[in-house]
Amino acid sequence: MVDAIPALTTPKAVKLFESFGVFTEAELKSRAEIKYEAYAKAINIEAKTMIEMAAKQYIPSIIKYTTSLADSVNQIKSACPAATVSVQTELLTKCSALLAKAQSALNTLIEATDKGCTMEEGKEQAEFYRDSVFTAMSELRTPIDELEMLVDKEYWPVPSYGDLIFEV
Repeated sequence: MVDAIPALTTPKAVKLFESFGVFTEAELKSRAEIKYEAYAKAINIEAKTMIEMAAKQYIPSIIKYTTSLADSVNQIKSACPAATVSVQTELLTKCSALLAKAQSALNTLIEATDKGCTMEEGKEQAEFYRDSVFTAMSELRTPIDELEMLVDKEYWPVPSYGDLIFEV
């Protein structure tokens, strides 16, 4: 989207729009600015929604699940020291590692979004949202998507992709 916006103000586009009396060069430049602003605002809204969901829904739910796994390991070991808890331990280790990645990615997204909000509206801000904020959003989504496949359904705070596809 951001890379396509400059096409509105090329000499060829300006000549075409002006020759048919559709837009003037000033109007095309104005439209380009509006599109940059709209892009940045849309990504900002998505980023802030993602921050809110990760901080208040996903991460707390994953913490509850890993705590449950840890309690399970401890209870089984205390009830039967010879019992094997390798499955629970492996799952706990994997979830904990992904949780740490998610928290780190969340912090990166918060920093990028805060920086983007302080920038002047326009092309530079839109490019920052495309290059930094959207990238940070993808980096947060990766561990959360992996955790969705690992965390017990009763702990997951929103419908999963499977729920949406097969149980709607």
